[in-house]
Amino acid sequence: MAQNTDRTQTEQTSFSPRRFRAAVELRGLSVEGMARSCEISARHLWYIVNGQRRPSAHVLAQLRRLLGEPGWLFATGQADALREDGGDHAQP
Repeated sequence: MAQNTDRTQTEQTSFSPRRFRAAVELRGLSVEGMARSCEISARHLWYIVNGQRRPSAHVLAQLRRLLGEPGWLFATGQADALREDGGDHAQP
């Protein structure tokens, strides 16, 4: 049953390349470093971000962890603002 949930989440997740890049930069990460953490190539990661490849549930979980929840929500179009986790300027 969990496999179906993972498959559905994988099929429904899409990124905005510009938002993804902004979220990566805010976290001080690099696409190459994120790809290494996901155990994929940077080229494959860009294929995922551009919607040309479907990521595995494992890769999605790693990307979500690396971007943090605010970055993930912004990169996937679920939030309209990008902010750092736990900053003093963050609104409740």
